[in-house]
Amino acid sequence: MMLRNAIVGAFGVVFLLCLWGAAQGNAPWGAPLVFGVLVAALVFERRRYSAQAGADPREPLAPTRERFIDPESGRPVQVWTNARGERRYVEEPPAGA
Repeated sequence: MMLRNAIVGAFGVVFLLCLWGAAQGNAPWGAPLVFGVLVAALVFERRRYSAQAGADPREPLAPTRERFIDPESGRPVQVWTNARGERRYVEEPPAGA
């Protein structure tokens, strides 16, 4: 997330510099348009896909035999999927539970 914010900030600064140059008559208007579209796409892309990531699946999920150890938590995780290819990673309960 931090890298994404740095990229958005860098494109925003370049956009403002291009816009300033074009407003002064020292540069063509093509560059501000391109960087403006890029900044808008980067800002609004996160909103569009983050809403879908947390949404409930449209079809019921079924457990698969695929299991792995989560590298961040070190806990076992089981993969659940449905016919649409949607996947969820469900942490398995401890062996004693």
